[in-house]
Amino acid sequence: MSFLRRKKKIESPATRYSDVFRSARERERKHFRHRWQWILLAVVVMVGAVGGFLAYYYYSLQGDVQQTIVGVEPTERREDPFNVLLVGSDSREGLTEKQKLELGAGDVEGGGEAERADTLILAHIDPETSKVTMVQFPRDLWVSVGKGKDKINAALMGGPERIVKTVEDLTGLSVNHYVQVNIAGFRDLIEAIGGVEVCVPEPIPFDEQTGLEVTEEQVGMVKFNGDDALRFVRSRAFATGDFERIQNQQKFVAAALDKVLSGSTVLQPGRVNALANVARKNVEIDEHTTLKGLAEIGNKLRNFDPDTYEAYTAPNLGTGIETVKGVDVSIVVADPDTMEVMFEAIGANRSPAEADGVPGIAPQTVRVGVYNGVGLDRPVASPAARQLEAATTVAGEHVEIVEVANARNFKFRGTTIVANSEEPEAERMAELIAAAIPGADVEVGKTKPDVDVAVIVGRGRFRTEKITQILPIPIPKPGDLPEVCAQDKASGD
Repeated sequence: MSFLRRKKKIESPATRYSDVFRSARERERKHFRHRWQWILLAVVVMVGAVGGFLAYYYYSLQGDVQQTIVGVEPTERREDPFNVLLVGSDSREGLTEKQKLELGAGDVEGGGEAERADTLILAHIDPETSKVTMVQFPRDLWVSVGKGKDKINAALMGGPERIVKTVEDLTGLSVNHYVQVNIAGFRDLIEAIGGVEVCVPEPIPFDEQTGLEVTEEQVGMVKFNGDDALRFVRSRAFATGDFERIQNQQKFVAAALDKVLSGSTVLQPGRVNALANVARKNVEIDEHTTLKGLAEIGNKLRNFDPDTYEAYTAPNLGTGIETVKGVDVSIVVADPDTMEVMFEAIGANRSPAEADGVPGIAPQTVRVGVYNGVGLDRPVASPAARQLEAATTVAGEHVEIVEVANARNFKFRGTTIVANSEEPEAERMAELIAAAIPGADVEVGKTKPDVDVAVIVGRGRFRTEKITQILPIPIPKPGDLPEVCAQDKASGD
């Protein structure tokens, strides 16, 4: 791929940014570590916010981008919290056949020219507090669409009304505003502002589908033109597929918003006109949302203050297989129980992370030892370990069982949970385990060095209860960058 600029080569750091479900811990483990994370947004947020901000000066555009969408109704009062559905369409309109092939956008899933939702976000905004809660839905999330089941991205094939109804039925929330942008609009926007510089801290292997590749020599701050940017945000050639693509989209949001609202853009009439044309050709909004209103929404969505901004991925159980008309299809399995807790909290204008009732620790980062405390003739530890794994499964991940063995003695009347006194986070980890084992006693004590929490199964019935946990994606402090990018940035200043 053809980057516009490349700075000096710097050794790639060992950290990765690909796993949105794992929390940072200050010690080496087999799980990926994080120095930073990007806010959960998507390309459509950036395009809609930018298009609205600049199109405000071009009221003649309003009739071109508005359309009637059944089911979208504004709130009764401007000060009431409201929900915005942001859709990134995979429509190929505006791309030549050559461009479709070069950018890995040649085939619409399912065949034909019908558009699907490449990116789908529900944003809940409270005007009085400026609190923003963003939920992005994986495009392969398996949900009810119309009278049957399908991937959520297929709902757009039935038009905006169908995807609005699909999201409303899934979440129980009303959609008050609708914004849609297509692929070509994203590419044209990046071209209109002269490219965007984004931090790429590690090499990205060649993706045959999109043509994306970032070599060891290119890592750091990399400048993308429109075509390369489209490759970057669409590529799924990663270990975690859609989930890492979501993060790449997040990275572009911050960088593109900084560029488009800087003096290098707003003080250049040519760029402003180009951006207005992008909005005219590629942005659709509901009839109740004015361009001024879109600008106001965009301004809310670009406030990255961790105190007022929460970002989530729709609760799911990881990937699975669904047989459709005799063909096995890869899907993302929905987690309806956790979704109910999340969207009830959002509807009540509360934080989903505070509604789940368990500590905000990723289960897969907790090392657990399960021990038989009732006697050699009763092998209770192994089945208890399996039950605990099932009860702590969140987004397809669960606690790490590092040991199953006999306890030092067999005098335990009930189940006891022991938090490692040498591990600073062990007490909170023990709270998480206790939520999955109702009625167990919890204490702080000595465990083996590689065990954060010990579970000693005593006499009586060992009962587990599946936890409901909603983990927000950590939001970085403004300006935080991996070292390789920070050095590149400093050398370019």
